[in-house]
Amino acid sequence: MAFDLLPLFNSTFEKYLRGGFVDNVSARVPLFNWLRKSGAMAGWDGTGKFMYEEVMTELPDYLQALGEYEQINLKPASGLENVRFNPKEIVFPITITFREMDANKGKERAVDLIKSKMKQAELAFAEGLETMLFGDGTDQAGKVMLGLEAIMPDTNTSGSLGGYDRSTNTWIRCPSVSGAKTTLAFDNLRAKMTNIKNTCTRGSIKPDIYITDQTVYEGYESLAFGKYTPTDKSGAADLGFSGDLVFAGKPVVFADKIVAGRMYALSKDCLKLRVRGLKKSDDSPFTIEGPFNMMPHQRAYAWVITVTGALTANMFRQLGKIHSIS
Repeated sequence: MAFDLLPLFNSTFEKYLRGGFVDNVSARVPLFNWLRKSGAMAGWDGTGKFMYEEVMTELPDYLQALGEYEQINLKPASGLENVRFNPKEIVFPITITFREMDANKGKERAVDLIKSKMKQAELAFAEGLETMLFGDGTDQAGKVMLGLEAIMPDTNTSGSLGGYDRSTNTWIRCPSVSGAKTTLAFDNLRAKMTNIKNTCTRGSIKPDIYITDQTVYEGYESLAFGKYTPTDKSGAADLGFSGDLVFAGKPVVFADKIVAGRMYALSKDCLKLRVRGLKKSDDSPFTIEGPFNMMPHQRAYAWVITVTGALTANMFRQLGKIHSIS
């Protein structure tokens, strides 16, 4: 049994996890990539059962034009609420049997085995993370992260988030409009994109990215070809989307696991992926533990790749959605 290879396994796992692993996951998941590249992925200290985002519910009317000898109104400003988000722990095990170790005793073969195992983990995390980030948080009995469908439902007056009911708390509603066609396919899409962009705009602060499914992307591409697409894509290229379309100078991209007929207009200042232990936004949020000796029940060693955190929002008014696009 080649137990002397365990240090090689450990060091190779750690090195790959900090470098190629997170980059390869990013390359497959446009939303995760944007969160990393735009600085919207942030750290969480891991304390407490929940994480909280402080959200402005209203703008206090306390701005005072001061007259001579007039007293300053020192009444404390209100209009802030803490919205609760439940962090989730997502794991993927890598198991290497004694037989696999014995059959890959040489350094080169051992490294090839590790790369194969890590590629499986990359694909699993890419599929799983993308599904979660776009989902409503109900998969796997609610043990997954809340995704955009939970934060930005089609009907923005229904349901609740973080303990606040949308029917009575207008500040927790994300703008949401229907993109259903009138006669021809996608004949309302561009007008709805303009509307949702303007609705989510505050001065120079506008949506940073538009994410949709492949069918809608191709519909927009057919509208935009040679007519609406700006030639300057430098902003999109900075985020790694140099080959994609843009709208109002911002990238328009498509994802595999997004709910059909949806388009999200997102802002890096309003949406965060908060991850335990993260130091910088472009660092890897993944950690690995192990090896764990599976004896006596199994003749194998196991390592566990983990990411713990939550997708959160702090300014719902500037996160927009077009649904039912046809």
